[in-house]
Amino acid sequence: MLTSLTVRQFALMQGVQMELDAGMTVFTGETGAGKSILIDALGAAFGARASADWVRHGAERAEVIATWSGKPGSMIERRIATILEEQDIEPDDELILRRIIGKDGRSRAYVNGVPVPLKVLQTIGSLCLDLHGQHEHQALLHPEFQRQLLDGGIDEKTLKTVRQAYGRWQAAESQLASLNQDRGETEQQAAWMREELARLEVLQIEEGLADSLQQEVEAGRHHAQIQQSAAEALLLLDEGDPSARDLMARAGHCITQSEAYHPGLESSREMMDQIDAILGELGGELQRVLDSSFDEAGLHAAEERLMQLHEAMRRHDADEAGLLHLMDEWQQRLSALDTAEWDETALKEARDQAEADYRKAAGKLSGAREKKATLLCKALRPFLDRLALAGMQVKFEVRPCDTPSGWLASGWDEVEMMLMSNPGEPWRPLSAVASGGELSRLVLALKGCGAVADMPHIAVFDEVDTGIGGETAWCVGELLASMGRDRQVLVISHLAQVAASADAQVIIRKGEQDGRTTTSLESIVSEQRQMEVARMLGGHDEEDIQHAARMLERGSALRDAALSR
Repeated sequence: MLTSLTVRQFALMQGVQMELDAGMTVFTGETGAGKSILIDALGAAFGARASADWVRHGAERAEVIATWSGKPGSMIERRIATILEEQDIEPDDELILRRIIGKDGRSRAYVNGVPVPLKVLQTIGSLCLDLHGQHEHQALLHPEFQRQLLDGGIDEKTLKTVRQAYGRWQAAESQLASLNQDRGETEQQAAWMREELARLEVLQIEEGLADSLQQEVEAGRHHAQIQQSAAEALLLLDEGDPSARDLMARAGHCITQSEAYHPGLESSREMMDQIDAILGELGGELQRVLDSSFDEAGLHAAEERLMQLHEAMRRHDADEAGLLHLMDEWQQRLSALDTAEWDETALKEARDQAEADYRKAAGKLSGAREKKATLLCKALRPFLDRLALAGMQVKFEVRPCDTPSGWLASGWDEVEMMLMSNPGEPWRPLSAVASGGELSRLVLALKGCGAVADMPHIAVFDEVDTGIGGETAWCVGELLASMGRDRQVLVISHLAQVAASADAQVIIRKGEQDGRTTTSLESIVSEQRQMEVARMLGGHDEEDIQHAARMLERGSALRDAALSR
């Protein structure tokens, strides 16, 4: 609930501080006193779009601070706790929302003293505040809102089953469309991919192939030089006079004569033995090089393969790894095209099964909506009667759409609220029949019977009593007071019956201070309240005052009756 509201330099409100209690609070006052300013201030605190007109003339900025306290353990409080955690804001027993609006129209938002994006304030506002103004009832005209009135009382599992079946059906349809699109572009592309794959497969590509081929080509082109180098090296190593191996043998003999007398000579002799073994292997390697023959055909093949590899790398702007990746991708695409008929059959089977599942789930949901519609209309009846809408008949038409083009994740039903204004007249769509006042009372009846699910803890009603009077006004007051047992209800009203039904009353006054017009708020009780209700009746003579007293007594009795239910 809203526990306090502070407004500074906001339009005609120079400085207003107000404490609020649970139940129903009514705001009254002369026409033009500034009741709409209060609505704007509440909206500003809970994230409404800022306006430079909100800043009091001559002031640099306007400021609104609202303190909110939730019901412990409620769904709304848990969702707000999640928002605070996401914004790294320490939770507290109360939620303090602050909005500062500059004279240029720009604004800043704070939650518990921490700056937050306006979107966060708006999200919190949608959870905490239900602003039912003169234009809010227009939402009832939207088919989506009318459908949600029925879905609010339907098992979530039934709704979820429809959403999941729709998702599977959409996925299968999308895969089929993608397959058909691929097949539409296949013939020319497939021929090109097969031709290019054949050219690349001949090259037997592997990573590092270009370097390997380049080395092979270089060896073939320098064969004579390689033979000469190997022959000269072999001569010096093993066939010269003296040869390298002869000199090593002589050095080893010298060391062997004295190695027993010094460890350094012993280790030197061991190293020379290792060197001699290496020289033996080196001679064999050089001899193999010397014995190799020149393969002219192999050289030409390596040069041709290297040239084709470089051309392929240039053509596709890729190295060996990139070419291998392309080949793998083409092979997969060609394989998919080759098995397209099998895939299409499987996808059609999956699509048909998903369609059957959706039809079954959507049909079940349609039945649930039909039952909910009957129950809702029955629950609405006593509220409509009390709100002077006894002649109005209400029904919901639930029209299934068997054509897939009309299917949605919310089901295949078109839901429309229909009214019969008077007995014997035809049923017509709500939008074509109901007046503004009737729509407003109809929304009030829907809220009164609990048809609007997950309602915020604070309900604000602006001019909900427009166009009514007498006993109907008492019914509106009684219904609002009854709603105040579960939620905090704030009502702006011109009707004495509604004011008398409230738990608390606040006067909105327009006055003058230091040559400036100001709007102030004052909580009133007892005799003050009696005088205000008398003013609302049209006068302040003794008869009006006594009438006001009787109305306040009746309002108290209505509240007691609502509390006992």
